[in-house]
Parts: sequence; C-alpha cells; structure tokens
Amino acid sequence: MRYQALRSVSDNHVFLVCRDGTFYELVPADVRKQGPWQGMHRGEIEKLKPEYRLALARDGYALVKCESAVFKPEV
Repeated sequence: MRYQALRSVSDNHVFLVCRDGTFYELVPADVRKQGPWQGMHRGEIEKLKPEYRLALARDGYALVKCESAVFKPEV
C-alpha cells in the first residue's frame, strides 16, 4: 500500500500523512480545514517511520506539526 504526504499551505509547519487516495474518506473535516493542502510526495507505507504507520493503522492519518526541514516521514 502507498501513502501520500501533504503540507498545509496556510501553515507550513503542519503536515499530513494518509493512505494514498483516502484524504476525503478518512481524514476528519476539522483536519482537512487546516489546508489548503499541497501534495509533497508518495511512497510505500512500509517505509514510513513506525509512529506514522501506527497512526495510519489506528486513525487512518497522521497529523504532524514541525519545521519543514525536520519533516521526514520515511525511516
């Protein structure tokens, strides 16, 4: 399975990781409203850091707040 990583255009310290193609299905409206969102990259879920894989399994998405230079979703 694949994931997609997005960055909030209105707050460049907010990132979202979700399964590819599930943004409108699994991400809650209050999180989606933190956008507009800009796609960053896609990759294989098994390459994600463990905390992001856990969040995807538990919640269907991972919301991350950090500096853009620090955000690296893969191990």
